[in-house]
Amino acid sequence: MPWVCFARALAVFIYCSNNILTLFSLSFPFLLEYAAINSMLDQINSCLDHLEEKNDYLHACLKELLESNRQTRLEFQQQQQQQSQQQDMETDVQGPQPPV
Repeated sequence: MPWVCFARALAVFIYCSNNILTLFSLSFPFLLEYAAINSMLDQINSCLDHLEEKNDYLHACLKELLESNRQTRLEFQQQQQQQSQQQDMETDVQGPQPPV
């Protein structure tokens, strides 16, 4: 009787081992494909990280340029106001000009 149990257990083990080997041989190409896809996704992720860094750098540069342009515009407006005020003062000092 113990030999019969052993023989059955051995038969089940062999059957299961064959099924496992069959499953592995069938899924091995999928595992290779999965590894290839995973590698491509890692490369894409690296590229996206690089693009994000460049985007952040460009964003900082554009903000700096915008602030510089604002400052330049304010300085220009102040100069225009000063020139206008200076012309108004010269006109007030000279008095009204006769028509030509």
